[in-house]
Amino acid sequence: MQKTARRILAFALTLVLSLGLTTGMIPAFSNSVIEAEAAALTPVQQHGALSVSGTQLVDKSGQPFQIHGVSTHGLGWDVGYPYNNKAAFQTLRDDWGANCVRLAMYTEEYNGYCNGNKSGMKAQVEKGVAAATELGMYVIIDWHILNDGNPQRHKSEAKEFFREMSSKYKNYSNVIYEICNEPNGCSWSDIKSYALEVIPVIRANDSDAIIIVGTPTWSQLGSAGHTYEPCEDPIRGYSNIMYTFHFYASDPNHNQWLKNKIPTAIDKYKIPVFVTEFGLSEASGNGNVNTQTSSEWLSMCDKYKVSYCAWSLSNKNETSALIKSSCSKTSGWSTSELSTAGNFIRDWYRKQSGVAEQQYKINNPDITNKAPGITVSYRTHVQNDGWQAWKTNGLMAGTSGRSLRLEGIEIKVAGDSGLGIRYRTHVQNIGWQDWKANGVMSGTSGRSLRLEGIQIELTGANKDKYDVYYRVHAQNYGWLDWAKNGAMAGTESYSLRLEGINIVIVSKGKAPGVPTTRPYQGPYAGLINYRTHVQNVGWQAWSCDGAMSGTSGRHLRLEGINIQLGRGVNGGVTYQTHVQNVGWQSWRSNGAMAGTSGRSLRLEGIRISLTGAIASQYDIYYRVHVQDVGWLDWAKNGEMSGTSGMSKRLEGINIIMVPKGGAAPGSTARPNIVR
Repeated sequence: MQKTARRILAFALTLVLSLGLTTGMIPAFSNSVIEAEAAALTPVQQHGALSVSGTQLVDKSGQPFQIHGVSTHGLGWDVGYPYNNKAAFQTLRDDWGANCVRLAMYTEEYNGYCNGNKSGMKAQVEKGVAAATELGMYVIIDWHILNDGNPQRHKSEAKEFFREMSSKYKNYSNVIYEICNEPNGCSWSDIKSYALEVIPVIRANDSDAIIIVGTPTWSQLGSAGHTYEPCEDPIRGYSNIMYTFHFYASDPNHNQWLKNKIPTAIDKYKIPVFVTEFGLSEASGNGNVNTQTSSEWLSMCDKYKVSYCAWSLSNKNETSALIKSSCSKTSGWSTSELSTAGNFIRDWYRKQSGVAEQQYKINNPDITNKAPGITVSYRTHVQNDGWQAWKTNGLMAGTSGRSLRLEGIEIKVAGDSGLGIRYRTHVQNIGWQDWKANGVMSGTSGRSLRLEGIQIELTGANKDKYDVYYRVHAQNYGWLDWAKNGAMAGTESYSLRLEGINIVIVSKGKAPGVPTTRPYQGPYAGLINYRTHVQNVGWQAWSCDGAMSGTSGRHLRLEGINIQLGRGVNGGVTYQTHVQNVGWQSWRSNGAMAGTSGRSLRLEGIRISLTGAIASQYDIYYRVHVQDVGWLDWAKNGEMSGTSGMSKRLEGINIIMVPKGGAAPGSTARPNIVR
């Protein structure tokens, strides 16, 4: 996340919240949305730009912070670049609890940057930074020297590379620079001299990003097990500098000579250390994997709050690889598809971050008023996994954080002979299937088609004694709110897969204690839905229930509008618009377009009314953003909103329905201006 964007976002959220609290302008569903967002803050949103205080990496609040990262293999390798993707990083973040990705860009080996592949390697780095930034993860740009040994060998290329990267990412709060991975066959004097030329290049663009400097003998903090040259002669004159240390937990030499390196560097020399690479294997990347010594090494790092990144995110046929060589998936791995090292790292990171407990609570929320003696059982057919075990009474079926589609589902009930259950699914390329009941599969098998939506309702003589609630985990949205008694859960028209589901039966009319505002995303997801045709933009996506449609601050006119009640609402909506050079048009209703298209004529005013049964249950409020005026106050139930006789364009609109006689969403003093 960019530093400036983060500050603007924080200010905007504060402003929106304060406006909502003082004017009541936030729609009714906003609290649950805000709570969901707060619960799902990314690492960068939570901790912001990092810095170094003494020997400790700290977050934006000055609190000690530890990176638990994963390093890619070489971005030019065929076992490296396939895993440089957003879905892979999201699996690391959401399923493993990792908060950082290290992008290992080799300088010489395997299509390295300095071997004629500058554009390809920069493209891979930029792809990785973009994916990590979108996910709110920290990202290390690693100048991965190895066989070239002495960083002086490619100093000019390094300066050119880091000048470009630091210029590009100077406003990003999540980017960290590692300027030489594993110097070897050279002295600390060579490394320090190199660093003192590269660091100023970065600082000329980015004054405060973390810069990590490699150390002698493959980053072992000295030329031998008992030497500490970087600690005795550190780089001075710059802040936010750290020093690299690497270990391989099963290597006999590392366990013999290096165990004291981190404690001595921190306790004696007061030097900040960052383990940018470690493995469970031997230093070769292969050989034995010893989880006991790995636990000892990582426990020592945790004691000193030293950050670390595991090697490597690949399916290379070696023991340091985190994914089995037999697995070709580049994201969403099951534990059976991870290597011994991969499962150890996943378990360690999940424990450290608390993701296992947090994710369990999110996936399996507490539900009140479950129907006594009633059991609803369900199982899902999951991409690559097949049929999972049966789940019951609100526990999650499917997956979360693995990007795997649901392809089929079976549901049944027990505990009341007069109760049954039926369900139908919306399937990719098929649409809504026919209803299935009492354990029969809905969906498909063997066709690799995703479920996109589901409806569930109770049947039988005793169905009126109970309510069935259900929610789904949808691609790009995560967990939606809970639907009830046949309402749709999921998405429609967006081509998004369902990934998980909870189902529970409660006693009739009893509150289950779960959010029920937004179980569905699609063209008519809200109680009231609307979209506008905007100058130079065309038709926007549908908005609903108080959200703005149109633009603000861009001086673009509204030219047309559609308004539609939500699915299953008993009633209608009717509306008319005042159009430039035309005046008031005739009334339109239930999704028909009001205004014009292709004639470049502005909307200047609007009236909206409810019809049918819904009109006795709700009042409809609406307000518009007017050229040179800004937001007018709220109009209600057919009143005019906008201007007349002023030739002012409408630029944005909010529409919301309020239970009959309820409080208006804001001031109603000045909904229009007539001259």
